[in-house]
Order: sequence, then structure tokens, then C-alpha cells
Amino acid sequence: MQDNTFFDSIKRNLNGEPGQPIVLGVCRTLAERFNQEVWLIRLAAIVLGVFYSFITLVVYILLGLFLEETSHRTKSLFEGIGIWFREFTEKVAEKCSCGNSGNRSSGRHY
Repeated sequence: MQDNTFFDSIKRNLNGEPGQPIVLGVCRTLAERFNQEVWLIRLAAIVLGVFYSFITLVVYILLGLFLEETSHRTKSLFEGIGIWFREFTEKVAEKCSCGNSGNRSSGRHY
């Protein structure tokens, strides 16, 4: 029978899957650089995020872009978001133009 405490379950959840980043890998990279436990860095990021949400998010993204180990993953994420946004706006524009194309009448005929 395992003796699991509340604190142990938090640590296990904050460590994530072995070798797999939870978001961009910034916390794991910082933990490796500062020789700290990953769960401790993630817990600090979560606490900071609760009190300073916008600043924490901006710093996290900037670290993701500028840390050599995470820059490729971060750029790929933003490229994917850009593609999704472009496709989404094209679909919305297509739906808007289909609904209004038959209703437009112009006094000018060329």
C-alpha cells in the first residue's frame, strides 16, 4: 500500500509526464538550469500567475521564445495559432459573403 500524501500528489501532477512538457517546456528548462525540482518551478509559476496573470504570461512567452531549448516549440505553437486564426477568419468571411452576395444591388451596371 502506498502512502500518498496531498503534497506528494501535487508534486506528481506538477511534474507532468516524463520527458513531455506541459505547455512550452519553460519550467522544465529553468529547473534544469537552476538545478531545482520541476514541480517547484511550476508551482511558483502557478502562484505568480494567480496574482500577476498578464505579467506572468508575457514573461513565460518571452522565456519560451528566448530560451534555446524552448524557442522552436514556442515558434511552432504561434505558427499553428496563426494558421488556425487565418483559416477561421477565411471561414467567417466566406459565410458572411455567401449570405450577402445575393442581396447586394448596385445602381451601376458596367
